[in-house]
Parts: sequence; C-alpha cells; structure tokens
Amino acid sequence: MNVLKQDGQMIYLHVPYEEIQKRLVNITTRGIVIKKGNSLKDLYEERVPLYMKHSDKNVDCSNKDIEQCVSEIIEKIQESHCGNSNNT
Repeated sequence: MNVLKQDGQMIYLHVPYEEIQKRLVNITTRGIVIKKGNSLKDLYEERVPLYMKHSDKNVDCSNKDIEQCVSEIIEKIQESHCGNSNNT
C-alpha cells in the first residue's frame, strides 16, 4: 500500500456489500482473486478494514449516483490542498 501512496492520495470509495454483489454478475471475469473456500462476502469483510486503514480519504458512495461520488472525491482532494486532513 505504501508504494501506491508515494505518488498521490489513496481515496477509498465505500460501497455496501449488497451493491458490490449486484454489480459483480460474474466474478471470474473481473479478475477478483478469492482464496479457495472463501466467498465474496469473506473477501469484502477482509478488505474493507484494510482499505479504510490505508486510505488517505474515505468517500461513502452508498445510495449515491456517479456524479455525487465524483463531487465528493473532488471535495476531498481540494480539502487536502487547503491543508484540511479530515479522513472522512
């Protein structure tokens, strides 16, 4: 994760598991690596805490359209340029 952070900010876009499940019709074609015996839910529960821990900013994309999410991302980036380092 540190390598990714060297060249810029890491922004975690939170999407609830149910939405991820709807979006991923066929996980085998998406290149998602899941340990044998684990489910998509297991992977989600494993990764979300890591994404939150290592991100510089978090954007909750629950029940928001793309335009709303993009606006929030822009706000977070602008906040960081103004010296406000709020991680929410």
